[in-house]
Amino acid sequence: MKKTGQYFEKAMEHSEVSGQFLIGFVGVILVLFEGTLASWPVFYGAVPLLSLIFVYWMTLYHSKLMPFITIFIMGLLSDILFSDLIGGRATSYMLLALFMNLRVTDPQDDEFLKVWVNFVVAVMTVMLFQLIFFSVINFSIPSLSPMMFQIGVTLILFPIAYVFLFAISNLLERIKVFA
Repeated sequence: MKKTGQYFEKAMEHSEVSGQFLIGFVGVILVLFEGTLASWPVFYGAVPLLSLIFVYWMTLYHSKLMPFITIFIMGLLSDILFSDLIGGRATSYMLLALFMNLRVTDPQDDEFLKVWVNFVVAVMTVMLFQLIFFSVINFSIPSLSPMMFQIGVTLILFPIAYVFLFAISNLLERIKVFA
């Protein structure tokens, strides 16, 4: 008689769905946290794009745990929460993830300055896409000063979030090794 427990252990060991669900849950919580930041007078109208930092970092280092449906749900929830055009942020996040998945180099070989410069380009591209998307649909250009503030605060917070996410990732890898 064979032990059936070993089959279930192998199935759970190779399953990425639980990790994807957990990452999706963390992403939704992060979008809701962005919504709470919007109520602060400092960030009124220009909340830092913490969800973009999360999508960028997860796609860079753990792309298998960040499926497109998770990115789409995060972007759509963000669009609804911030009263943006439905699908604008979701589309820009998904396009960013698509282009990042097509990259040729391995992120493990990159130094932080290169990662940060690539993030600057990504933020500028996402914001430019949203600006063009808004301008085409509404036939007007929105005020650029809140957008520049949002870009600036996001770029300032990226190194802090990068170190924080990297530390959590290393901690989880160590826990996984000992388990």
